[in-house]
Amino acid sequence: MSSDKSRILPYREWTPALTPEQIFSGSLKFSEVKVEGENIFWLEQRPTGISGAMRRDAEGKETELTPKGMSVRTRVHEYGGGAYAASKGTVYFVNDKDQRIYAYEEGKKIAVALTPEKNTDGPLGKYASLVISPDGKSLIFVYEKEFSGKKENENYLGLLESPGKEPIILASGCDFYADPCFSPDGKKLAWLQWNHPHMPWNETELMIADFDGKRLSNSRKVEGGEGKSVCWPQFNKLGRLLFAMDEAGKGEQDPKNYWNIYAHDGEVKALTRELAEFGSPHWMFGIHSFAVIDDKIVAARIAKGEESLVSIGEKIEPIPTDWFPTRSNIVAQGNAVVFAGATKKEGHALVKITATGETEILKRGMTLRIRKQDISLPKLISYPTRDGKKAHAFLYLPRNSAFSAPKEDKPGLIVMAHGGPTSKASAAFSPVTQFWTSGGFAVLDCDYRGSTGYGRRYRDSLYGNWGSLDVNDVADGVAYLIKEGLVNLQQVAIRGGSAGGYVVQCCLTQFPDLFKAGASYYGIGKLKTLIESTHKFEKWDTQRLIGGTPEEVPNIYVERSPVLHLDALKSPVILFQGGADKIVPPECSREVAQALKKKGIFHEYHEYKNEAHGFRSKEANADSLGKEWEFYRKVFKSP
Repeated sequence: MSSDKSRILPYREWTPALTPEQIFSGSLKFSEVKVEGENIFWLEQRPTGISGAMRRDAEGKETELTPKGMSVRTRVHEYGGGAYAASKGTVYFVNDKDQRIYAYEEGKKIAVALTPEKNTDGPLGKYASLVISPDGKSLIFVYEKEFSGKKENENYLGLLESPGKEPIILASGCDFYADPCFSPDGKKLAWLQWNHPHMPWNETELMIADFDGKRLSNSRKVEGGEGKSVCWPQFNKLGRLLFAMDEAGKGEQDPKNYWNIYAHDGEVKALTRELAEFGSPHWMFGIHSFAVIDDKIVAARIAKGEESLVSIGEKIEPIPTDWFPTRSNIVAQGNAVVFAGATKKEGHALVKITATGETEILKRGMTLRIRKQDISLPKLISYPTRDGKKAHAFLYLPRNSAFSAPKEDKPGLIVMAHGGPTSKASAAFSPVTQFWTSGGFAVLDCDYRGSTGYGRRYRDSLYGNWGSLDVNDVADGVAYLIKEGLVNLQQVAIRGGSAGGYVVQCCLTQFPDLFKAGASYYGIGKLKTLIESTHKFEKWDTQRLIGGTPEEVPNIYVERSPVLHLDALKSPVILFQGGADKIVPPECSREVAQALKKKGIFHEYHEYKNEAHGFRSKEANADSLGKEWEFYRKVFKSP
């Protein structure tokens, strides 16, 4: 869409309404929202990649609670989360550089280290899911011992007994622990636990135990196991334990196929029975998708891929607001909830909303402003797949008020493949998406099978089919748009990171005539390399996604490793990688770049030495997006 004063130019000659530097220079990311009385706390990630703990008091005054030179971030499971807790004027946080827990009191010049540099038996201690007991005397957390060499990390629930000493281990024996939470009186502790080969969205157990201030006793299972995935446990003010849960093997019309909300106070009772999701995959600690205010629950709901905010009482009612959480926990304060969210038209912000929809913007994460006439809005589409099913995606069409295209011209297409592969496409306003659409591209943000937001059966359907079913779904989405006459089939590019980067490489090698260019961010070229080098959390997930070990199904590992099929590749590739990535180590991208060079295929490789999995700094984000834009201009011969 364009104005009467717009210049008529082919889509490929449009100039984006934003620059990469503008997108990342002024952006703040909010996460881990907490409430204590009239104070609101959150983590604030700056363009430098540094994260600070912030507090907003009743008068709206903001105070940073992190000393200079320190950044709040935990690397438990490498994805982190749950990196701080606040109580009675003190903030307890994990410092990114050394992964130790520190205590900081407002007004003090320094923070006090509470955990040792290293444990006496050699490993580095790492901490996440920090929670403080209601009386403020006990600090409990997920405790991970990170060993050097080939020894696997060990995970526990831990308690800080005294500064400088190693934590007391409260719970052990399972491969993983997550999300400890206290009852209102502090006498009970609930948490999640699970074991290999499961991921937390496959099968977890919700546990509860008595707590005397130093030890747990009478530990027992509340729910979970046997294909049930429990997530986001929390107690309400009356001591009732709430959580979300779904179950494997259920039909699409069965509420148990979806993360519905349950309560436990002697017995387990379903509070919702929707064909919708009130939970999400546990990639990070410290996220809760619902909160209790008065006698109602306010929750983020995903129904057929669409995100919204609802009030749950005697019935479920939509809250009249365009805002919804974006990978943020929801916390209650009085008669309202606070979270970090967005709308389809407005970018990331810290918001406070009542159950009736009254909204207060506490702080905006974007100083960047885009004219309304330049914003492309998403349309959720469902399209047929080659196996007779349906897949889903958000479609954005080009929009820039400065330009209009000749009548017969068709735009190029940027296909976005999300990571996980259990993540999901979101309708939330994204300046990166608007960068592409205002630059003359259509964007197809794919929710291939394996994605969250459509129930457990849809998510689980990728097991045994990774690198095949998801890749076919993406290709079928492109074919659908071409058939509808919406895009230029000669200018189709695909971009994605992590598991999405793997999809990129698979699409380029499996459908070389469909995709004309690709951008792989910390992607996977050879599955065997990933298995041999990835971390404990995802150690067994690749095998489950593929359908067995390299010894059990060697042919599949060869068939679905794109670096082994570069003879089929026809399209240029640009690769981006973090040099400090422990999830998809640099070797995964380097071997792809080496193979491309050996084959004489046009490509670029860019490695950012200090970046891990998912770039955080303004420099890396802006540089990579700018290089990707210029790469497509070369490939598609734009002026």
